[in-house]
Amino acid sequence: MKLKKLILALTALCLASLSYAAEPKPDGQPHSFTFGGPNGEQFLLDGQPFQIRAGEIHPQRVPRKYWRHRIQCAKAMGLNTISLYTFWNGFEQPDGSFDFKTGNRDIAEFIRICAEEEMWVFIRPGPYVCGEWDLGGLPPYLLKDPNAKLRTMEDANFMHHQERYLRAISLIFEPLLLKHGGPILLTQLENEYGSYDRKHESAYMQWLKDFWTEQGFGPFSTADGTTEEHLRGVALPGVATGLDPLNSDKGLATAKRINPGVPVFSSESYPGWLRRWGEGNWAPSKRIKRELPWLLKNNHSFSIFVFHGGTNFGFTAGGNGKANKGADHYMPGITSYDFGAPVGEQGVLTPEYYEYREFIMKYIDNDELPPAPAPIPTMEIAPFTLEYVAPVKTLSHPSLKGSFETPPYFESFDQNQGMAIYRAKIPAGEAAELTYTFFHDYGHVFIDGELVRTVDRRDEYKDDKKRMMIPARSKESTLEIWVEAMGHINFSITMESDRKGLYGPVLLDGKPITGWEVTPIPLDVATVSKAKASPNDNMPGGIFRAEFKLDQVADTFIDMSKFTKGTLYVNGVNLGRYWNIGPQLRLYCPASVLRKGNNTVTVVELVQSKADQVRGCTERNYEFINEKTKNTNNVW
Repeated sequence: MKLKKLILALTALCLASLSYAAEPKPDGQPHSFTFGGPNGEQFLLDGQPFQIRAGEIHPQRVPRKYWRHRIQCAKAMGLNTISLYTFWNGFEQPDGSFDFKTGNRDIAEFIRICAEEEMWVFIRPGPYVCGEWDLGGLPPYLLKDPNAKLRTMEDANFMHHQERYLRAISLIFEPLLLKHGGPILLTQLENEYGSYDRKHESAYMQWLKDFWTEQGFGPFSTADGTTEEHLRGVALPGVATGLDPLNSDKGLATAKRINPGVPVFSSESYPGWLRRWGEGNWAPSKRIKRELPWLLKNNHSFSIFVFHGGTNFGFTAGGNGKANKGADHYMPGITSYDFGAPVGEQGVLTPEYYEYREFIMKYIDNDELPPAPAPIPTMEIAPFTLEYVAPVKTLSHPSLKGSFETPPYFESFDQNQGMAIYRAKIPAGEAAELTYTFFHDYGHVFIDGELVRTVDRRDEYKDDKKRMMIPARSKESTLEIWVEAMGHINFSITMESDRKGLYGPVLLDGKPITGWEVTPIPLDVATVSKAKASPNDNMPGGIFRAEFKLDQVADTFIDMSKFTKGTLYVNGVNLGRYWNIGPQLRLYCPASVLRKGNNTVTVVELVQSKADQVRGCTERNYEFINEKTKNTNNVW
């Protein structure tokens, strides 16, 4: 009997020990998250050392119905925290109000699901976040003023609007803080400010810290590069230092020297990298397979950026530019944000997912990981042919009133992306050289309806290509320029000069062309959906449409390889841009966009006028298309 009691006592003691050692999880009760331990360099959850093992997911890039699935994938890989950006320009409506409720904008619901799945949350609200999203999440109306400055206290308009946004989103986050029983552990201040040319404006960073403190938030962190140049003047006392990425003792030592007495962690550990049009395809990083075991072994907190990337639906993809080459060095991002992440764009678990899971399992004590969730079904849709509906011009909105001495940029007339047509009269004369100042970002130049040249801004930085020859004219002629805007630059101070459209002086043999008329074509869903049949005007591109029937719905990838360049709409939802220069030839279409019975596909094509086929595929496409040959037959 005594032996039995002893065994029972020892068993209870072991169970208690296991329970005590088990990693704490959100339980709806208030908790504390602080800095402490040796020299204040540890994260403490309820006074105990805690390692953040985070995976970045952007709910605004993921269909709402799949939020729980993606969060469960993170938990099953051994992560304990979800890190997330919020994109300001994805919430603010044209009237200045904020929508935090509809579709994948319901950030509070996303965080509640994290809590239900026993995952902590690390919020990164900006106001600027980068994330390869249009203008880094900032609303393009901030660029309406030609002298506008971003991310600085020097611009009162910027400060007014960013405070308005931060106050609105703070009301969403505040009830979900740890002290109220919510899962939010940590709040990031701004994002990679050390890579911006105003990085020494520490007063702006201090303003952000003071603002969030007044709203009841904390503790805080920053995210920057690993060098002293990135951190000096940006790291704040009492604020954890996030490094993008922390992957060496050298970076750790630099951060500790510049900002001692706070935790240093990897705020972005990269499993892959972003992709721009015309580049190679997605590929997992080999480097993280060295970094992740090092982080785990040394008990450094980290966040995998991105764990699951999702999709830049609509016109949300950004672009990259290089500060030392100006805004002319332009590389627009593709529609997919797959990133080579361990969970692919459609939720597929990659081989790397299971490899990272094995790494993490070696360092988790007394925690048994749940099985990975089942994959989301996909389906094929048999090829069907679209029909030509009307010229692109029929999507135009009323022309702007009056004429302009120089062509105006989109933001000046409150248009974000889409297209516009600029027209002016030019005199009769011999062949002449036409030069322009800014042509952002792609389009066609016509003289009396004849195509003279197609302009691609990506080429401009290579040499001086802001000029072209205009043929001889026997009479006064109409110069017509179509301009399509692609994503605003989302990184570096060149953001401030990346306005869209044709703007600045346009010269013909050195003489200004004046008297410009402008017709906006914003390519909004409502206008595209209502496009009516109209004869082909023999201009490039056109609106194409078709209906197809489904007996069931599932995720699919719409193969656009038989078209050239444009935008795809399915059942009134803008799925994003396609471009046959690759690397992406198929656009992700979630099941939530489709319906049983009749479905409608509309394509706004900017180059070809010939109707062709599309189809639905069960997998994304990895084929890289050579830009010169544009040979897509091998992938159909």
